[in-house]
Amino acid sequence: MARKEIQFVADIGRDAGKEFVITEMSAWDADTLAQDIFRAMGDANYTGIPADVIAMGCAGLATIGLSVISASSPDVAHTLRDRLMSTVDIVITHDGGRNQRKVNGSIDFEEVATIRALLDKVFHINFDFLAIAGE
Repeated sequence: MARKEIQFVADIGRDAGKEFVITEMSAWDADTLAQDIFRAMGDANYTGIPADVIAMGCAGLATIGLSVISASSPDVAHTLRDRLMSTVDIVITHDGGRNQRKVNGSIDFEEVATIRALLDKVFHINFDFLAIAGE
């Protein structure tokens, strides 16, 4: 069975109209990432987790993941963000042609809000289904 993919078209400022494709991580990679995020929570003494989110386990990552990354050390945050963004391609349409390649953070974004929106979508495709299992 193929991994899920979702399209995302930015609607924010200078990035408006840019098209991205987000591909679901393998179950192994998603689980490894979830463990690393939970580890980062402990390392950063992240305590802002509501009890209902804790009860959801991995599913809670879809709710608090970006906050945890923001609370992490710069090195950990950078590594986790890069792993999440490694699942994102940008689609470039030019002269009737359509080219798809891995996103390059240093050249493909003009708006921080676009990056945050993409990261939300990456969490959604990889961890949101767990919310049902955690209920």
